[in-house]
Amino acid sequence: MAEVSGNGTIFQMEKDKPKNKCRKWQLRVSTGLDPRTGKYKKKTRVFNGTYTQAKAALRDFIDEVEGDRVQGRTTYTFEEYAERFLQRRELNKEIAPTTLDRQRQHFKAASRHIGKANLAAITPTMLDDMYIAMLGGDTLSGKPSGGSYVNGIHDNISLVFDQAIKEGILVFNPCHKANPPKMDTKAKRALSPAQAHKFIDSLDPEPDRECAYLLAITMGLRRGEICGLSWGDIDFDRKVADIKHSYDYKGNLKATKTKAGTRVLPLSDKTMQILRAHKEAQFKRYARTNQWRKPEEGYIEQTEDSPVISDNCGTRVLPTSLSRWWTEDHAKYGLDGWCLHEFRHTYLTLLAIQGVHPKVMQELAGHYSSQISMDIYTHVNMDSKREAVAAVSEVF
Repeated sequence: MAEVSGNGTIFQMEKDKPKNKCRKWQLRVSTGLDPRTGKYKKKTRVFNGTYTQAKAALRDFIDEVEGDRVQGRTTYTFEEYAERFLQRRELNKEIAPTTLDRQRQHFKAASRHIGKANLAAITPTMLDDMYIAMLGGDTLSGKPSGGSYVNGIHDNISLVFDQAIKEGILVFNPCHKANPPKMDTKAKRALSPAQAHKFIDSLDPEPDRECAYLLAITMGLRRGEICGLSWGDIDFDRKVADIKHSYDYKGNLKATKTKAGTRVLPLSDKTMQILRAHKEAQFKRYARTNQWRKPEEGYIEQTEDSPVISDNCGTRVLPTSLSRWWTEDHAKYGLDGWCLHEFRHTYLTLLAIQGVHPKVMQELAGHYSSQISMDIYTHVNMDSKREAVAAVSEVF
């Protein structure tokens, strides 16, 4: 490990500009006297930014030198290397198209701030400045970003730097010393048993949108799983549903997101009743639609491959349509401010209230890890304990 002598030096490279206008600096760090030459050895780096930022970058540079982690040299800017990173992942089919799109959006947001910077010159301080700017409204939309969104950007650009290290382009990931904001996503809520019962009784299983809400709360399905469900996946004789597909916002019917997501769910009597009523109503609706369709347009048939939730033409609906439906409907059910995913959370919470084991909850929900199920179970169990302690305290 190299030992730095002194505090380092910052040299102004744009001599024709006053110090407060200069944006190009050379950072110099002395690593002591070379016993062979009798001269002082030094390491240098060019930095683009204000003098204040250069001072912070110099401190980071000293830390890197002392840890033998001086960044390599590269011609890649951040946005160039990030695009190369995405192209490689796409060609190798490492991630789903939706994940790829999300990463591309995150890199685009980051490139507004560090896109033109040389990959090796990006420091933790530059990243911290970017996060602060995003939270303050310096974004592509012009609106302040939430902490969870910026935290997601931090996680994804960290993957870019890790890949550069793997390829030998860099030796240090600046994200590891940066300070991203904390997650600020609101905790998911759950309807009480009484609220859930009232909501379910208020829904008609025949219309597609109301049937979709019923599947979310009585089976705990995700939006993509509801939209990906076909009649061939429902076995009315065995009273089970085979959850093996998900439908994404681009209209792709694909395997579930994780291996754990592929599961066979037992159907309750209530859910069986919902599905039978909906299937019959859908069949009649298709028959009415076929009356005015021309032969060359083709007739709509209800087959094993037909979607459970469809539009009037028998087409599978997108998950975004479910969200739009709920935005239009939530007020009339007295659930203003509740999101569709909270029905899934309600389903799991009701299981926990009934004392279902976390491992069984995990399998019913299709969670990759039992930790999420355990968090819900523990929370519900703690509420029960508090009620018991409160009852005893009345005696005291």
